[in-house]
Amino acid sequence: MDVPVFSISPNPTCMYLTASLKEALVRFRRAIARKQGLCCILGDNGMGKSSLLRYLATGYEADTACNVSYFSDTRRFKTTFEFLKLISADYGIGPKRSQTAQMDAIEEFLGASHEAGKTTLIFIDEGQRLNLDALELLRALLNYETNTEKLVQVVVSGQLELRDRLLERRYKAFRSRIVAPLLMERMTVADTQAMIEYRLEAWGIEKDLFLPQAVAKIHELSEGVPRNILYLCQHSYDVALDAGRARVEAAEVELAGQRMAIGEPQLSASEAVA
Repeated sequence: MDVPVFSISPNPTCMYLTASLKEALVRFRRAIARKQGLCCILGDNGMGKSSLLRYLATGYEADTACNVSYFSDTRRFKTTFEFLKLISADYGIGPKRSQTAQMDAIEEFLGASHEAGKTTLIFIDEGQRLNLDALELLRALLNYETNTEKLVQVVVSGQLELRDRLLERRYKAFRSRIVAPLLMERMTVADTQAMIEYRLEAWGIEKDLFLPQAVAKIHELSEGVPRNILYLCQHSYDVALDAGRARVEAAEVELAGQRMAIGEPQLSASEAVA
């Protein structure tokens, strides 16, 4: 299996959607369609925030009626003016001599886009790296509106550090703009099995490659964290492959878990499956 079945890269074509994620996407898309302004995706490391953000953005990027700016790395800018110029560049707006002039240019662009029936969106990953000034800049952009609609729609994804900061008093103004929040949940055993089967089926591989006991062990060791599930699937499959087994059993998952734990003793494949 030399195909990226269990790749952790945020590939929207491999995104398995649990019932709660499907519900969240409906809320996000509804908020965007109604031009309500700000959505947030929050969660711990490895929960799939980047994948969900990319999944959501992909549909709008392919829509000619949308103007999309996407930031996967918020370390690209050092000041809010640089941030503003990067957003502007995505919309074809040239750099101006001052932040005020840059804001005026974006306001003019947003107004013209609205008049033309276009939706303007900003997607931001790793939002926990945004400082208060950057968040205030986004809030200022959200102030551009008609009597009924925001002229720009913003979706921010961030780790729990961002959630903790938003609960602070000084971030109250930004927090109050969030119309569709999502706190990513850990996967259940059923979700874990469904995601594994979804990935295998997408690549034309038998869905029963992982025996039920192996799936249960993957869920236990991963604690329901999607990234850990994918890592364990790949490593345990490699263990089974090295041992000449056609199916992945719980023993292979146990050994894969040991290999993933830095500093833990490792058994040979023969010892693990004896």
